[in-house]
Amino acid sequence: MGDTFRRQDAYAGLLLCALSLYVIVESWRMPRDLQKWPAYASPGVVTGLLGLGLLGMAIGLIVRALRRPGAGLGISLAQARRYVTDPLTARLLVMVLLCVAYLLSLGRQLPYTLTTTAFLALTMLLFRAAAWWVVLLASAATAAAVALVFNGVFLIPLP
Repeated sequence: MGDTFRRQDAYAGLLLCALSLYVIVESWRMPRDLQKWPAYASPGVVTGLLGLGLLGMAIGLIVRALRRPGAGLGISLAQARRYVTDPLTARLLVMVLLCVAYLLSLGRQLPYTLTTTAFLALTMLLFRAAAWWVVLLASAATAAAVALVFNGVFLIPLP
């Protein structure tokens, strides 16, 4: 069992390194001279610091996995085949596709509350969270509450 966690930690660390480097690069590309604010107040500062923190933790995870005793970190063809055919992998793929479709639909011609309600309802219906009417009610209430808080309280416009 320890070998499995060692391998998972190493690969998760590599994926988190790639993600954190992407976050750092994109936060650097954010505009830094908005309204003549000082550099420390630019929008990418917090995001960049979070990316750096994530990078440090990912490197720590990789180092810990490499220092832990156990079998090698390679994956056999049988293990890869078992992972690809696992029903949990299919559920993960469905969730990733739903999230990508949701993110790509934001900011288009559809209102935020409608897009978010549809995403939440579809996700909960696919994963059988509750009865359809409870799912629709919860999705609409959640989307409306988030829009109200961001637009009305924080004054942050949503797409």
